[in-house]
Amino acid sequence: MQLFNKSSIKKSFVYTWYLYPIAIAIIVVLWIWGFSAFHAPSAHQELAIFFAANVHNDSFLVSIMNNHYEREKLRSITSSYSSVGSAGFVDKLKIAMNNADIMILDEDTLGGFIHYYDQTLVEFSDYVKDNYLDSDHNYYKFDDKDYGLLIKEKGVECYLNNYMTFNEEKDYYLVLNLASSNLGSIINENNAYYDNALTYMNYLVEGNL
Repeated sequence: MQLFNKSSIKKSFVYTWYLYPIAIAIIVVLWIWGFSAFHAPSAHQELAIFFAANVHNDSFLVSIMNNHYEREKLRSITSSYSSVGSAGFVDKLKIAMNNADIMILDEDTLGGFIHYYDQTLVEFSDYVKDNYLDSDHNYYKFDDKDYGLLIKEKGVECYLNNYMTFNEEKDYYLVLNLASSNLGSIINENNAYYDNALTYMNYLVEGNL
Protein backbone atom coordinates (compact mmCIF):
# COMPACT_ATOMS: atom_id res chain seq x y z
CA MET A 1 0.00 0.00 0.00
CA GLN A 2 1.38 3.42 -0.94
CA LEU A 3 1.59 5.53 2.17
CA PHE A 4 2.71 8.71 0.42
CA ASN A 5 1.71 10.11 -2.94
CA LYS A 6 1.95 13.48 -4.65
CA SER A 7 -1.55 14.43 -3.64
CA SER A 8 -1.02 13.75 0.07
CA ILE A 9 2.33 15.54 0.04
CA LYS A 10 0.82 18.61 -1.61
CA LYS A 11 -2.07 18.58 0.83
CA SER A 12 0.30 18.31 3.76
CA PHE A 13 2.38 21.19 2.45
CA VAL A 14 -0.69 23.42 2.15
CA TYR A 15 -1.34 23.06 5.86
CA THR A 16 2.27 23.11 7.10
CA TRP A 17 4.10 25.40 4.67
CA TYR A 18 4.64 28.09 7.34
CA LEU A 19 6.78 25.71 9.38
CA TYR A 20 9.54 25.69 6.74
CA PRO A 21 10.47 29.40 6.86
CA ILE A 22 10.24 29.24 10.66
CA ALA A 23 12.65 26.30 10.72
CA ILE A 24 15.03 28.07 8.33
CA ALA A 25 14.90 31.24 10.44
CA ILE A 26 15.67 29.24 13.60
CA ILE A 27 18.63 27.55 11.91
CA VAL A 28 20.00 30.91 10.70
CA VAL A 29 19.63 32.51 14.15
CA LEU A 30 21.34 29.56 15.85
CA TRP A 31 24.17 29.66 13.32
CA ILE A 32 24.72 33.40 13.81
CA TRP A 33 24.59 33.00 17.61
CA GLY A 34 27.04 30.10 17.53
CA PHE A 35 29.41 31.96 15.21
CA SER A 36 29.29 35.09 17.37
CA ALA A 37 29.78 33.16 20.60
CA PHE A 38 32.75 31.27 19.16
CA HIS A 39 34.46 34.43 17.88
CA ALA A 40 33.53 36.78 20.75
CA PRO A 41 36.47 37.94 22.87
CA SER A 42 36.92 36.30 26.24
CA ALA A 43 36.93 38.33 29.47
CA HIS A 44 40.73 38.29 29.33
CA GLN A 45 40.72 39.87 25.86
CA GLU A 46 38.54 42.83 26.85
CA LEU A 47 39.16 45.98 28.85
CA ALA A 48 36.67 48.52 30.19
CA ILE A 49 37.69 51.99 31.36
CA PHE A 50 35.62 54.53 33.28
CA PHE A 51 36.35 58.29 33.20
CA ALA A 52 35.00 60.76 35.76
CA ALA A 53 35.12 63.39 33.02
CA ASN A 54 33.21 64.46 29.93
CA VAL A 55 34.67 62.36 27.12
CA HIS A 56 33.98 63.67 23.62
CA ASN A 57 36.25 61.33 21.69
CA ASP A 58 37.57 57.97 22.92
CA SER A 59 39.29 56.95 19.68
CA PHE A 60 42.68 57.11 21.39
CA LEU A 61 41.79 54.04 23.44
CA VAL A 62 41.50 51.87 20.33
CA SER A 63 44.71 53.43 18.94
CA ILE A 64 46.59 52.26 22.02
CA MET A 65 45.17 48.77 21.63
CA ASN A 66 45.94 48.53 17.91
CA ASN A 67 49.48 49.87 18.27
CA HIS A 68 50.61 47.76 21.21
CA TYR A 69 48.72 44.47 21.29
CA GLU A 70 48.43 41.31 19.26
CA ARG A 71 44.78 40.51 18.54
CA GLU A 72 44.82 37.36 20.62
CA LYS A 73 46.13 39.33 23.60
CA LEU A 74 43.60 42.19 23.57
CA ARG A 75 40.64 42.41 21.19
CA SER A 76 38.20 44.90 22.67
CA ILE A 77 38.39 48.18 24.57
CA THR A 78 35.31 50.04 25.79
CA SER A 79 34.79 53.21 27.76
CA SER A 80 32.10 54.78 29.90
CA TYR A 81 32.13 58.20 31.48
CA SER A 82 30.23 60.74 33.54
CA SER A 83 31.21 64.18 34.80
CA VAL A 84 31.33 64.59 38.56
CA GLY A 85 28.08 66.11 39.80
CA SER A 86 26.14 65.27 36.65
CA ALA A 87 22.90 63.32 36.77
CA GLY A 88 23.59 59.63 37.16
CA PHE A 89 27.26 60.01 38.12
CA VAL A 90 26.97 57.99 41.32
CA ASP A 91 25.06 55.20 39.57
CA LYS A 92 27.62 55.03 36.76
CA LEU A 93 30.46 54.96 39.26
CA LYS A 94 28.82 52.03 41.07
CA ILE A 95 28.50 50.16 37.78
CA ALA A 96 32.15 50.88 37.02
CA MET A 97 33.14 49.44 40.38
CA ASN A 98 31.75 46.11 39.19
CA ASN A 99 32.68 46.22 35.51
CA ALA A 100 35.64 48.52 34.83
CA ASP A 101 39.24 47.33 34.80
CA ILE A 102 40.63 50.86 35.06
CA MET A 103 39.02 54.01 36.46
CA ILE A 104 40.12 57.63 36.12
CA LEU A 105 38.79 59.59 39.12
CA ASP A 106 39.20 63.15 40.32
CA GLU A 107 40.87 63.68 43.68
CA ASP A 108 37.64 64.43 45.56
CA THR A 109 35.81 61.38 44.23
CA LEU A 110 38.79 59.17 44.96
CA GLY A 111 39.17 60.67 48.44
CA GLY A 112 35.56 59.88 49.35
CA PHE A 113 35.60 56.59 47.52
CA ILE A 114 38.70 55.10 49.06
CA HIS A 115 37.56 55.48 52.67
CA TYR A 116 34.76 53.02 51.96
CA TYR A 117 36.06 50.95 49.06
CA ASP A 118 39.84 50.74 49.47
CA GLN A 119 39.55 46.95 49.43
CA THR A 120 38.27 47.10 45.83
CA LEU A 121 41.40 48.90 44.56
CA VAL A 122 44.81 47.53 43.66
CA GLU A 123 47.75 48.88 45.60
CA PHE A 124 50.57 50.29 43.49
CA SER A 125 53.14 48.10 45.16
CA ASP A 126 56.83 48.03 44.29
CA TYR A 127 56.08 44.97 42.18
CA VAL A 128 53.55 46.86 40.05
CA LYS A 129 55.80 49.93 39.75
CA ASP A 130 58.91 47.95 38.85
CA ASN A 131 57.27 45.60 36.37
CA TYR A 132 54.56 47.64 34.69
CA LEU A 133 55.51 51.33 34.75
CA ASP A 134 58.21 52.92 32.65
CA SER A 135 58.75 56.06 34.72
CA ASP A 136 58.27 57.53 38.18
CA HIS A 137 54.90 58.95 39.15
CA ASN A 138 53.07 60.69 41.94
CA TYR A 139 50.44 58.71 43.83
CA TYR A 140 47.36 59.12 45.99
CA LYS A 141 48.18 57.68 49.40
CA PHE A 142 45.80 56.06 51.85
CA ASP A 143 46.99 54.34 55.04
CA ASP A 144 50.57 54.77 53.81
CA LYS A 145 49.81 52.84 50.62
CA ASP A 146 49.66 54.07 47.03
CA TYR A 147 46.28 53.49 45.41
CA GLY A 148 45.96 56.15 42.72
CA LEU A 149 48.47 57.10 40.04
CA LEU A 150 48.43 60.79 39.05
CA ILE A 151 47.47 60.92 35.36
CA LYS A 152 46.24 64.53 35.00
CA GLU A 153 47.61 67.32 37.16
CA LYS A 154 45.34 70.27 37.94
CA GLY A 155 45.85 73.19 35.56
CA VAL A 156 48.40 71.27 33.48
CA GLU A 157 47.63 70.30 29.88
CA CYS A 158 48.22 66.70 28.85
CA TYR A 159 47.32 64.64 25.80
CA LEU A 160 44.02 63.62 27.42
CA ASN A 161 42.77 67.22 27.14
CA ASN A 162 42.38 66.55 23.41
CA TYR A 163 39.76 63.90 24.12
CA MET A 164 37.89 64.96 27.23
CA THR A 165 37.07 67.86 29.52
CA PHE A 166 38.38 67.91 33.08
CA ASN A 167 37.79 70.11 36.07
CA GLU A 168 41.11 71.94 35.88
CA GLU A 169 41.02 72.73 39.59
CA LYS A 170 41.47 69.07 40.48
CA ASP A 171 44.05 66.32 40.06
CA TYR A 172 42.93 63.10 38.40
CA TYR A 173 44.17 59.65 39.30
CA LEU A 174 44.20 56.27 37.59
CA VAL A 175 43.07 53.41 39.81
CA LEU A 176 43.01 49.69 39.13
CA ASN A 177 39.89 47.75 40.03
CA LEU A 178 40.50 44.56 41.98
CA ALA A 179 37.37 43.12 40.32
CA SER A 180 39.25 43.03 37.01
CA SER A 181 40.15 39.64 35.53
CA ASN A 182 43.19 41.20 33.82
CA LEU A 183 45.53 41.79 36.74
CA GLY A 184 48.00 39.00 36.00
CA SER A 185 49.76 37.37 38.92
CA ILE A 186 48.29 39.94 41.32
CA ILE A 187 45.23 37.69 41.29
CA ASN A 188 47.20 34.45 41.29
CA GLU A 189 50.34 33.04 39.71
CA ASN A 190 48.37 31.00 37.19
CA ASN A 191 46.86 34.23 35.85
CA ALA A 192 50.21 35.82 34.95
CA TYR A 193 49.55 36.00 31.18
CA TYR A 194 46.27 37.87 31.61
CA ASP A 195 47.71 41.22 32.69
CA ASN A 196 46.13 43.56 30.14
CA ALA A 197 44.89 46.03 32.76
CA LEU A 198 48.45 46.48 34.02
CA THR A 199 50.16 46.77 30.65
CA TYR A 200 47.46 48.99 29.17
CA MET A 201 47.72 51.27 32.22
CA ASN A 202 51.30 52.16 31.32
CA TYR A 203 50.44 53.06 27.70
CA LEU A 204 47.48 55.11 28.90
CA VAL A 205 49.50 57.07 31.44
CA GLU A 206 52.41 57.70 29.10
CA GLY A 207 50.17 58.66 26.18
CA ASN A 208 51.68 56.02 23.92
CA LEU A 209 49.09 56.16 21.15
